[in-house]
Amino acid sequence: MGREERQNKKANELPKIKKKIISILKRHGIKKAGLFGSITRDDFKKNSDVDVLVEPRKGMGLEFVEMGLELEKELGRKVDLVTYKYLSPYLKENILESEVRII
Repeated sequence: MGREERQNKKANELPKIKKKIISILKRHGIKKAGLFGSITRDDFKKNSDVDVLVEPRKGMGLEFVEMGLELEKELGRKVDLVTYKYLSPYLKENILESEVRII
């Protein structure tokens, strides 16, 4: 698959994925979220996971894990749910630069 085809695929997948997960995130009280990783680049593939960056509301506890499982079920693929607060200091700058904010 050429670069142009990958860009078109990303352009098609990103809006679909955003639409599917925004309602789940909002239902769980998430007020700040973004996507990063391959979904925001040209290398998103059929078997790629979806990297979701969120600012969880206070007191979520196990609901945070449940939300991640709900996202995986809705998307039919693995979801890496990461919080802004606990981003790796080594990766933080790159992640925030590539983030596509969805909420």
